Amino acid sequence: MIKKPRSYELQEKEYLALAEFRYQIRRFLRHMESEVAGSGLNPQQYQLLLAIKGLPKGRESTITALAERLQLNHNTMVELVDRCQEKGLTRRQRSAEDRRHVVISLTAQGEAFLQKLASAARRELHQIGPILVNAMKQLAPLGLKHKGATGAEQR
Repeated sequence: MIKKPRSYELQEKEYLALAEFRYQIRRFLRHMESEVAGSGLNPQQYQLLLAIKGLPKGRESTITALAERLQLNHNTMVELVDRCQEKGLTRRQRSAEDRRHVVISLTAQGEAFLQKLASAARRELHQIGPILVNAMKQLAPLGLKHKGATGAEQR
């Protein structure tokens, strides 16, 4: 017997789960926007610091890599890095592997800002995490396997 592919029509409970998931993510983002504003940064500056610190091992934090992680165009990323460098949060240096590439790294001040803000994010996620997980379970049945961070499905 051949299994029919799962229909992607949503049921009432899935609409509820999707709405709850979206609400909780937006609530988290709003909370972090408030935390970031209280620190004197803007949300994109915090996201840049987090992207630098959270790049997968073996990836250099070049403008191109960071632009991809933040889903920004190259010129916007250059301006964002410039603003963070002016605030003393980041610095540019030549790559040890390829001197043609410039690598962006965090300064001690950038590390301190990131630690404070990431701790606030973790506290908030501790509260809403179970709600997000429950919503995800409603939306992604256990029978589906996902590949990596791309969300591409395997069958």
